[in-house]
Amino acid sequence: MKLPYGANEDDFENIKKIVSEFTNNDKNLDESTLEIMNIAYSTGGDYSDETLLAYVKAYFEMDGTN
Repeated sequence: MKLPYGANEDDFENIKKIVSEFTNNDKNLDESTLEIMNIAYSTGGDYSDETLLAYVKAYFEMDGTN
């Protein structure tokens, strides 16, 4: 799996914990986590809990899967 520039495995696991609070779909958990990381990176966001929580909420509201 290729992480966005500047991200590491610890970032991925931290974000994955946040994402798991919003979905019961473990099958797509890694995929959703990586997509949210890419969105955060592409919009200039960082990987802080506060920033990512906002991205995760918006992602699942937009997706309608929460």
